[in-house]
Amino acid sequence: MERFVRDVMADVKVRLDPSSTLRQAAVDLAAARTGLAIVDAGDGGVLTERDVLRAIAVGTDLDTATVGEFMTPRPIAVDPGLPLGEACDLMISRGVRHLLVSEGGTLVGVLNMRDVVGVLSGAAPLGAVPPAREG
Repeated sequence: MERFVRDVMADVKVRLDPSSTLRQAAVDLAAARTGLAIVDAGDGGVLTERDVLRAIAVGTDLDTATVGEFMTPRPIAVDPGLPLGEACDLMISRGVRHLLVSEGGTLVGVLNMRDVVGVLSGAAPLGAVPPAREG
């Protein structure tokens, strides 16, 4: 049975304003146990845990730096009807672990590598990948 993005996508867990500090972003990501936040700015954007790590690595002050300074603008979005294999190919070719899912220009969810691996490996049924472990 062919699987589609809609079968595995998850709800958006964190939304941030571009003026939020990176520290607040990190707190929100950790509390939601997710690695991706949607940034409500202009054409849209995302902030990932990798973006926060990149900021830390260069000595950025997390209490003054903003999400807007480190976010990825205009992230990749796919249709929920895209075959899951094609979405995986896109993630690999673009070097990303998350894809936004939009339908008719409206954000309807997020596809992340962890959920895809959980479903394809058989470790979790569709729609039932448990949250990341704490700690």
